[in-house]
Formats: sequence, C-alpha cells, structure tokens
Amino acid sequence: MDNIFLDGNIEMNENNYVNEYNIIDRNTNLVQCEDNQKNLYDINKLIVKDVYRENILLSSKDTDDCKYDNKTLRFNLNSDKAGGIQYKKNVIGFRLNECIFTSPVFNVKEPNNTINTSGTENITIKTGYYNMKELATIINEQSENITTSASYTVSYNASYNYKFTIKINSSNSLTFTDTSKESLIYKMGFHFDKENKLDINSSLTANTYPSLCVGTYLDIVVNEIPYKACKQNLNGINIISRIPITKASDSCTIGPVIHYKSDYNINNENLFYPINLSTLTIHLYMDGVELNFEHMTISFEFELVILNK
Repeated sequence: MDNIFLDGNIEMNENNYVNEYNIIDRNTNLVQCEDNQKNLYDINKLIVKDVYRENILLSSKDTDDCKYDNKTLRFNLNSDKAGGIQYKKNVIGFRLNECIFTSPVFNVKEPNNTINTSGTENITIKTGYYNMKELATIINEQSENITTSASYTVSYNASYNYKFTIKINSSNSLTFTDTSKESLIYKMGFHFDKENKLDINSSLTANTYPSLCVGTYLDIVVNEIPYKACKQNLNGINIISRIPITKASDSCTIGPVIHYKSDYNINNENLFYPINLSTLTIHLYMDGVELNFEHMTISFEFELVILNK
C-alpha cells in the first residue's frame, strides 16, 4: 500500500481497496482496476520501467586476451577476466558514447613501405608515423647508402605547393616500378603513366598532394549488432559510428590522443529485436581500410538499452 496515493477526501474501506498494481484516475478520484484510459497511471510502471540503460567501458588494455588477432578486438563477456561486465540479455539498443585512442597510427606500413626502382637497390622505410618532412629526411638517409648511380633526393615544399619533388643525383634517368595505388611512391603523390611506369630524367614534382595523413574518419564496427541498427554503407559492414579525425592541415600531424564524444539525441535511437551478447567483436576502419591494433591503445564507452523482462 505504500505506492498508492489518494486524495484526502477518499476514505479507505474494503470496497475501494487497491494494491500496488491498480490504477488511479487522478482527475475523477475514482479507483479503476480495468481498462486503462487517458490520464490513468500504472503505479508499478513508475517503479519498474520497461527498459533500462547500462554503460560499459572496454579497452585494448583491459585484459591480456581481448585481442583476437592484430585486426580484431574480441571481448568475452562470459570470461572470468571480464570482471564487472557480464553476459547481457535482451539487448535492444547499442551505441557509442565515447572513444579515446592514441597515436601512433602508422601511415607507412608493410608491405607498402618500399620504393622500388629499375636500379639494383631499393629503399625500405621502417614502419611508423611520419609527417611529410620527416619522411623526406628518412628517404634521403636511405638513398645516401645506395652505391649505384640510382640514388636520388626527395624534398617536400611546405610553404608553396605542399608537394614532393624527386631529383636524380646523376645524369642517368630513373624508372620507379611501383604500380599499386597503395604503394608509398603513389601515396606521396607520384602517379604512373599508362604503362604503369614513372620515368624521371632530372627532377619531377608530384602530380598531386600526398595522401599519407593518418586519415579523415574512423569507422567503429561491431559484428554482433544487427546491420539494420547500424550505419548502412556500400561495403555492408556493421558500422555503429563514424568518428572524424582532426589534424593539422600542413604537416598532417595529429595530437597524441584522439577524443570523440557522441552528440546523442534519443529521438534518433535505433532499436532492434532483443539479442543476447556474450561477446563483442570490434574492428576499426580508417578511410575504408582496416586498421592494425599493433602499437595502438583504444578505449570505448558503449551504452546498451536492455529490455526489462
């Protein structure tokens, strides 16, 4: 009877007794037990809601076994190591609240970290993150070790056209033989001819700006979430959120930490039929290319909407 509220002029007796699950008409002061109408209140629903929300924090550093492979984070919610996060039943909503990740995110990666030429010696750049001037310096240091006449010098103009220039250090011409659009020389802005060759007689400035920045956006993909509740996309992957990446426009240098917080509107919430979550499998795609989690720390805050049944 603690949850029943009546006006003072209503006297309680056995004829108008109600329990916690009855309905009170606040306008007419009549107690009704059937046919809930407008302006009637179910006291039980004020106490026990149909849905509730939980926020969970997951990080690549939380447990030793959360990383399934270099491109997959898999969290086992049934594992003893999961600690305070346990098996989730009747989940009907899932969204990203917050994401924090740290550099370095490599922009020079295997196997596309080699510059191949028609000469007898090629240059291999150590994988890592480089701004444009740093990359030119590393290439020149490697080129100095070339003992043949196929050496060259790379420069980057950060004050005029923001492009790379290659200068041959001899009277001989040089042919670059990397044909892939993922190759380092291509991403530096040098495009090939119809025969997939790049011939340089003396010097050559890149066709376009380099595309070696860390990225423009990061897609968070969670396999277990129904596709209809995700951001629909041409690749058909389960993207729950797309994070913009801010960086300095001149050198493509990013800060040590990328922080994203969702601007959430409950009216735009995508709900789905109840599912049970025993695992969460996460992939990251930067500008459409799947990322490697090696040398990377990332943390997520997810919000779950759970059916209280």
